[in-house]
Order: sequence, then C-alpha cells, then structure tokens
Amino acid sequence: MNNLNELRVFVNVAQAENFAGAARVLGMTTSAVSKAVQRLETEIGAKLFTRTTRSVTLTVEGIRFLDGARRLLNDADALKEEFADSLAQPRGKLVISAPAVFGRVWLTERVLAFMCRYEEVDVELKFEDRQVDLGTEGIDIAIRIGALGDSANLMARKLFDDRAYTCVSPSYVERYGKPETLSDLEQHRGIHYRVQNTGLLFPFLFDDNGEVVRRTLDPVLVGNSVDALRQAAEKGIGIAQLPSFLAHEAFAAGRLIEVLEDKRLNNFPYSIIYLNRQLVAPRVRAFVDFLVADPPSFVQALE
Repeated sequence: MNNLNELRVFVNVAQAENFAGAARVLGMTTSAVSKAVQRLETEIGAKLFTRTTRSVTLTVEGIRFLDGARRLLNDADALKEEFADSLAQPRGKLVISAPAVFGRVWLTERVLAFMCRYEEVDVELKFEDRQVDLGTEGIDIAIRIGALGDSANLMARKLFDDRAYTCVSPSYVERYGKPETLSDLEQHRGIHYRVQNTGLLFPFLFDDNGEVVRRTLDPVLVGNSVDALRQAAEKGIGIAQLPSFLAHEAFAAGRLIEVLEDKRLNNFPYSIIYLNRQLVAPRVRAFVDFLVADPPSFVQALE
C-alpha cells in the first residue's frame, strides 16, 4: 500500500511539474511529497526527476516509469471499485446448513424465493440432522433448533419461536389412554429423537409453571429423523414431541392430537447463526434479513 501511495505521489508531481503543486492536490506537505519521491527513487535505484529551484522535470527513466505507474494505479483503482461493488451487492456462493426435514418442508421454498430476488447469488444446500462447524466446513449460514451454546466466533439472530407439541394418535389413546399429568408419562411409550453429535436422546420439554422441565420416556422407538418419528406417532406406536412444521398438517387431518396442552413449551427457539466477522458478506446479511422478515406460516397456524 505504501508503494501505491508513493506511485500516486510520483504521478501527481509529474503532472504538476513541481512538488508544491502536487502537495496541494494530494493534501500533503511539500516536504512529505519530496520524501515520498526520494523513497521511491531509492527503491527502484534510479532518478525520476531532474530538480531545479523552480520546477522538476522527468528524467528518461522517469518518463518510462510514468507510463507503468499510471497503468498500475488505474488497475488498483479498478480493483478497489470492483471489490466495493461486490460488497455492496449480494453475489457469490452462499452455503446453507439446516435440519433435513425443516429444510425440505419450509427452507427450500424460501431459498428459491431469495435466489429469484438476488440472481447473482449461488446457493449450496446441506440438509442434515447434525450440528455443523461453520468455520471448518465452509458453511456461511446454519439453522439451529433449541437453545444455543456459547460460542465467541458465532453471531445469532432469532428466526422465530416455535412450540413443542406432545402428540399421540387417536388409536394410541384408545389403546393406552391419555396422559393427564407429567407423572403419567412414566407409564407411556416414548418416541425419541437421538442427537447425532452426542448420541444422547433428546428429552421432551415442558413448561411447568414457568420452569422448563425435561422428561425422557421409556423409548420404544428411537430415530435421528423427526419425520420418521412423526410417522410412528401417527401409527400409534407411542408419544412423540414434534415442532409446528411437522405437527400442523397432522393435527388438521386428525392423524394426531395434542396432549398435556397446559404444559406446552411455547418459546422453543429457531435461530440463524453465522460466523462473527468484522465484515459480513452482503449475501449473508441479505439472506438473514430475508428469512427474519418472513416467519413461517405454520407457526401462526397453530396459535
């Protein structure tokens, strides 16, 4: 960068044919202009100007050097302008990670709508039910479900608050009865999600007088696909706890009913996370704003 500044000083001195004139154009002192030219001459090992008390004129070497200096400065200015434009307009590749079923049910449609608006953004979708590492896996944005752990290198924005619906099929109720209290769950069959990163069963979450409580049922079915858990609940295999994007159609069709409504957790967060960087790429910022501005309709559908 210092060399570019010295080249700019040199070109302005050549145009003004004196140090004072170049100094006025550049907003520098005459002494600073003279020293910049001297440093440049020392670096290239040639005199660029013949100096007199009233003016300076280019040497033969200076004339040759001026043409190359102008080309370099023009290229540098064009590069800065191009880079500034790329920062101002969303463009380039955007890598997005999300839970598989959520991505299929809702996110894909929003991604396609975003791409129609920002045609210079290319997208790679990675739908999988595990917690990804954005930094090491080259992911720009990820959707996380549930409470977020502390991470100094991540930024997060809430996408929406969902609800944790405790679901059974009418056939299950006919066969096993309907739990009326949290204690009743000990006598019921559980359908649980296994977290891929930890291998642990994800507990059922409830709001008990303002306190979040966790319950793990006797698991008759364990899986790492929430869509499979929904299907099992609809078949009467057991009790499952499902998010809105899976529960709303099943409730509307009568395939599932909610139990323990008074204990429902209503502030189960979905978040958008991205790397904490000093400069966030416009494509990342635009996509985050795009999602936050349009929460899913299935959240309002069950209110």
